[in-house]
Amino acid sequence: MRHGVGVFVAPPRVVKRLDSRERLSRARRERNEGAFLAEAAAQGFTPSSSVQVWFEPAQDYAEVFDVDEDAELCVRDRVMRADGQPVMLAVSRLPRDITRETSLEQVDTGPGGTHARLEELGFELTSHEEIVGAKTASASERSALGIPDGPVLTVQRRTYSHGRVVELNTMVMPATMYELRYSWDAG
Repeated sequence: MRHGVGVFVAPPRVVKRLDSRERLSRARRERNEGAFLAEAAAQGFTPSSSVQVWFEPAQDYAEVFDVDEDAELCVRDRVMRADGQPVMLAVSRLPRDITRETSLEQVDTGPGGTHARLEELGFELTSHEEIVGAKTASASERSALGIPDGPVLTVQRRTYSHGRVVELNTMVMPATMYELRYSWDAG
């Protein structure tokens, strides 16, 4: 460092969440390229994740899944990391009538992930819907992501099989560490 020049801090690297159509494609599942892990690795990050699985009554999610409030859901709660740093919280909920006694209820769902297992069980994935938002991070989100204060991006994705919601995935990402990118044909 030269005297009088000061200290330079490199800007934080940003994880780019690429076009959802490609990242959720059957072709990527068949190549065992989970959306986050493949994207982070392609951008030069070392990706990792930790997973917890539990079951809960549908309650607030009953309408989304068109089930009774006391119907069980399988919850897959994940912390995604890039170079060891938490960059995304992702909580998937799936109807337990689909997941019961399958690898979807295990920490490691196997090659191709949750969506590959759903299709193996006969639930052809026909569409996805994402709702993107922003909010101030809650105390638990700040703690899990290791961030002080500030905004987070939120993405709620519903995955459908012929009109039935088979997965609801709620994702939270620090706004300063993530870039969402979408593209579609004009016309």
